Amino acid sequence: MEDTTRETPQAAQPSTPPAAGAQQARRAAPPPRKRKKSKRTRVLQRRLIVLAIALAIFLLIFSLGSLWGGSRGTKLTQENVTAQLTASLSALSATSYHYTDVERFEGMEDFYGWDASDYSSGFSLSYSGVVTAAVDPADVTVEISGKTVTVTLPEATVTANEITQTSLAVYNSNQGGFVPIEVTDFDGFTTNQQPVALANATAEGLLADTSEKAQNAVQTLLTAMAGSADKYDITVR
Repeated sequence: MEDTTRETPQAAQPSTPPAAGAQQARRAAPPPRKRKKSKRTRVLQRRLIVLAIALAIFLLIFSLGSLWGGSRGTKLTQENVTAQLTASLSALSATSYHYTDVERFEGMEDFYGWDASDYSSGFSLSYSGVVTAAVDPADVTVEISGKTVTVTLPEATVTANEITQTSLAVYNSNQGGFVPIEVTDFDGFTTNQQPVALANATAEGLLADTSEKAQNAVQTLLTAMAGSADKYDITVR
């Protein structure tokens, strides 16, 4: 998707010892809420990132134009187009969604092997990870008729969904911020939380951004192979 990154909450570090009243107020203070950007702002940012990546791919591919005969280009055939897409499409379309999520858990004294008995009323957990998607070149269809080239791409799919084990932290009101924790059953935690991360990444447009990135990359790649944009009528869908 274009890469989307959320900032990890940082623990507050007071410069001077707070008064007793201030300590009590801080203990009672709820976890800080993350400021959410408007949907319009997020969409605009994703599109700008995708366009920037597409431009970078465009410049990279044309810098390697000598591989296909420089400005003369090469004749596009189903065989050489398919071979080139098989070799490069996965890497060209790969898009990562980096995130930091905060969730509330209640009524748990044992949290995947971590002792949560001190948080009888529940706790807020922060964790980070990355979801990656790409377009599989195995399902690409290439049709060439004269000077008309049509490439049909499959839907983007998730290729990786990882949570960083060392990122787990709970909000501690006494310390005024998030403190790291260790869970012994990390596999159980990831099994339950990966679907949450995937749903969030999909809602933020990861798969749509990946498909758009793949279309732009293929269009640029085939134009570079041909040597110029007016030699073929190239359609990527």
